[in-house]
Amino acid sequence: MAVKERIKKLLEQLNIGIYEKEEVMALALLSSIAGESIFLLGPPGVAKSLIARRLKYAYKDAKVFEYLMSRFSTPDEIFGPVSISELKKDRYVRIVKNYLPAAEVVFLDEIWKAGPSIQNALLTILNEKKFRNGENEINVPMKALISASNELPEKDQGLEALWDRFLVRLVVEGITNKEKFNEMIAMTSTLFDEKIDGSITDNEYKEWSRKIEQIKIPENVFNVIQVIKNKICWYNDEKQIYISDRRWRKIVRLIRTSAFLNNREEVDLMDCFLIKHCIWNEKEQEDTVWQFVREAIEENGYTKDIDFSSIRDELIEFKNEIDEETKVFKITKVDELNPAYNDYYPLDASIENNNLYININEFNNLTNQNKNIMLYYWHNIFQKMVNQGYYNVRKGNSKFSIFINDKEFMLKISKTDQKQQTTKKPHPSVEKAWDEQINNFLQQTGDMRNQIEQYLNKDLEHLRTNLFVKPALANIVESHINATQKEIEKIELEIMETQNFYKKLEDEELYEDGEW
Repeated sequence: MAVKERIKKLLEQLNIGIYEKEEVMALALLSSIAGESIFLLGPPGVAKSLIARRLKYAYKDAKVFEYLMSRFSTPDEIFGPVSISELKKDRYVRIVKNYLPAAEVVFLDEIWKAGPSIQNALLTILNEKKFRNGENEINVPMKALISASNELPEKDQGLEALWDRFLVRLVVEGITNKEKFNEMIAMTSTLFDEKIDGSITDNEYKEWSRKIEQIKIPENVFNVIQVIKNKICWYNDEKQIYISDRRWRKIVRLIRTSAFLNNREEVDLMDCFLIKHCIWNEKEQEDTVWQFVREAIEENGYTKDIDFSSIRDELIEFKNEIDEETKVFKITKVDELNPAYNDYYPLDASIENNNLYININEFNNLTNQNKNIMLYYWHNIFQKMVNQGYYNVRKGNSKFSIFINDKEFMLKISKTDQKQQTTKKPHPSVEKAWDEQINNFLQQTGDMRNQIEQYLNKDLEHLRTNLFVKPALANIVESHINATQKEIEKIELEIMETQNFYKKLEDEELYEDGEW
């Protein structure tokens, strides 16, 4: 059985009777296989300890150590009592059997209450997987260390070094779904079968550890990490998120482990979403680091290069051909008002032996109601418009006339040439050829669609099957591909609009704005 199927089946068994904690269980298993520790933040009674107890079944014959810390906890209670027989020989040796140094799965609740002596020993174990016992240094077989608390470590209490050793940090909450909550409170204590198929042996664990180191890291993953680092650097101008070089190395180990357990030979962008669980120090930073990770992955998202320039050029040429075939331009004579002296329209007849003028603005504001307005005449000596007097003026029966004292007068008009664009229906044989060209365009866009589909279904089919990352997040790494798909849709819409244009043409149809 492939590793991925093995882990998938293992997780299904581990999650029996545990509700809305699938991600927590998956990340607990992932971090343990990566050789890293995990911290669970949450109130009492939300299955933090149950996750740890259940995790032991992932490893064949695993020994477990579980302890609730308090301010009065002593090293003897964690690392084992001092051997009286060895002490008589002047050797300070602990009996580690059934204690943390001999356990493979460890759960430490309320870990921040541990005293300095316990913290120091834990640091060595977490760093080197070794425990100093008297004069000897023994290897600690610990695969998983899960710690929990309902609070984060207090600042300036010397807990920073220990806190930094917990690579994966998760907030655990109670069940929110009503149906799942009802199932949980009604289930029997014997629901879970402690016998698990496919538990991991020591030899497999060691072999997998070697293979994880061989997982490749592609350039886009390095880019994601660098972008996140830069965003944190910018953020740190005001606040502070500290990530040591050691932590970045451990993060890479974690995402390599994800790739290996998902049957891949290299890390992909979906694995990078795991980074968000490793780079926050305070609960208030969760949303911020998630934004950093999401944006970095989106910037480096997968894409599929498609050359749109060729089909765009062909489409422009095709539309020009349609224009030449269907557009007809005619020159017609039209009547227009003939302005004089810039701001006046002249009357086509004299009044009181004068050629009168009406101000253009006054003319444009005329209504069907008489209005007392000034008319003008041109004074040749003064070379300017002079007031003729006030008249009752209203709109005429045509757009080129006005009523003056209830008598209609025409304004002077002139004949001008106007270019009008009309259309003609294409010949059926031409329309048939164009339809063939439309089908050719749609064939090209169809081929583009197929390229995208094959890329998604073959090269990127694994994105939505990652055992440790929600499938919906694949939309982020495919954002560039989605943009390409939208560009194809845009071109197809333009093709269909082009066909619709020439299909609906009729002879001598006024073509107003020249846009289609």
